[in-house]
Amino acid sequence: MQVGLVPADLERSLVFYREVIGLPYRGALRVAAGRTLHQFDADALGGPAAGTGATLKLIELGPGDGVPAGRTGPTESFTGAVGIGWITLDVEDLDPIVVRASDAGAVWQLPVTQFRPGLRVAIVEDPDGNAVELVERHDA
Repeated sequence: MQVGLVPADLERSLVFYREVIGLPYRGALRVAAGRTLHQFDADALGGPAAGTGATLKLIELGPGDGVPAGRTGPTESFTGAVGIGWITLDVEDLDPIVVRASDAGAVWQLPVTQFRPGLRVAIVEDPDGNAVELVERHDA
């Protein structure tokens, strides 16, 4: 699966997904109308999705593009607005991501929660307020 996001601040989002979340950057691809697509390996953090070819894409708008309309403000949770409310990334080890995100001042919609033995979940907001669900699964 591929998911595309339109960030308000491309550089901030690139840093978030590459350095805070830890997704490997695949590179940039020039696309239509002077835009550039930045791609990340969204299944590289391990878990059951590893090796599926999942891609996270951030679009760099072209010179004639205006500022995209976005959420009108923060919501209380990822279920607070219609449309795509969150993306889920399977991770092998949640803890280092939580430390990096917390050190970067990230907003947590759900702190690390163990739903059952072998299943831990956390939800962090990206720079545009999109919820990024981080799921760690291990055989209990």
